[in-house]
Amino acid sequence: MDWYHDFRSGLSRVSLQTEVPASKLQLGLMWSRMKKACRLDQQGVLELKTDATATGQAVAVLVLAALAYGIGYTAQTQFQGHNLSIYGIIVGSLANVVTVCFAAFVWSATAFLVGTKLFQGKTSYWELARPLFFASSPFLLFLLIIVPIPPVIIQGSVPIYWFQGTVAVVAVIWLFLSQVFALKQVMGLSVRRTVLTVAVGLLILAFIGIQFGTA
Repeated sequence: MDWYHDFRSGLSRVSLQTEVPASKLQLGLMWSRMKKACRLDQQGVLELKTDATATGQAVAVLVLAALAYGIGYTAQTQFQGHNLSIYGIIVGSLANVVTVCFAAFVWSATAFLVGTKLFQGKTSYWELARPLFFASSPFLLFLLIIVPIPPVIIQGSVPIYWFQGTVAVVAVIWLFLSQVFALKQVMGLSVRRTVLTVAVGLLILAFIGIQFGTA
C-alpha cells in the first residue's frame, strides 16, 4: 500500500502548489483594484461594476479600511487622553469597524436609491456598492496615525498633532473624491446630478446619524 500513500501525498502537494498561487493571484488582483480605485481610474471602476465575482473582495476592502480607521482613530484618541492600552485599542477598533461598515452600507444604499429614483441613474445595488467599497481604500492611511510622532507645543501647553491631523484630512478628502468619482462613473450621471445625489445622500445619512445619536 506504499504506492497508495505516495499517490495521496503527491496529490496533496499538487493541490497545495495550485492553491497557493491562486490565493496570491486573488490578493494581487484585489491590491490592483484598490490602487485603481484610489487613482480614480475609470476603467477600473467600470470593471468592478460589471464583475460580480469582486463582491467578496469589495466587502473585504471595506472591512480592512474600517479596521485601519478604527485602529488609527482609537490609538490617537487614547494617546491624547493619556490612557493608552492594548485592550482599549482592540475594543475601540472593533467598535469603529462595526460603525464604519454600517455607515458604508447605509451610504451605498442611500446613494443607490437617490441616484436611481430621483436622477435616473442606471445601476443595480451591488454594481454601485462594489466600486464604492473599493473606493474606501484611502482610509488605510489612518494606520499612519499610530506612528509615534510627537505634537508641536504652542503657547507653552497646547499640543498640535500636526502629522495625525494631516493624515486624517488627506484620507477623508481622498475618500470623498473616490466616492464621488465612483458614483458618477457607475451611474452615468452628469456632474450636476452626481453632486445633487451626493448632497441628498449625505443629508439623509446625517439625519439617520442624528436620530441614532439622540435615540
